[in-house]
Amino acid sequence: MKIILIIGMNTHTIDYTNPELPKGITAEMIEQGTKATVNKLSSIGFQAELFLIDAGTVAPGNLEQLVRRVNYDGIVVGNGIRGVASNFILFEQIINIIHENAPKSKIIFNTLPNNTDEAVKRWL
Repeated sequence: MKIILIIGMNTHTIDYTNPELPKGITAEMIEQGTKATVNKLSSIGFQAELFLIDAGTVAPGNLEQLVRRVNYDGIVVGNGIRGVASNFILFEQIINIIHENAPKSKIIFNTLPNNTDEAVKRWL
């Protein structure tokens, strides 16, 4: 079974007043989408794990140790990191951590929360 790491934002630390976010989005909506993504990946034979980063955190915590310890087949960097300008430095840090510490892992980007499985299948 291939193992996928999904890196996203901790929904309880996101500033939902940020105009870059879709109007009306809530922590509950994101959490439901994440749960559906993990379940969908599981149903098609992938083991999906989550790594959530607190908003406003510049250093992504234990990500470096995690990707060194586990040989992920693919690592998804969520749009909440990639698509929000205030997370630009964080996004760069994450890509460099993956590049340096998990060079055999495919780096995967989805275009919507509900097409992560398609992005995973594209690379794996």
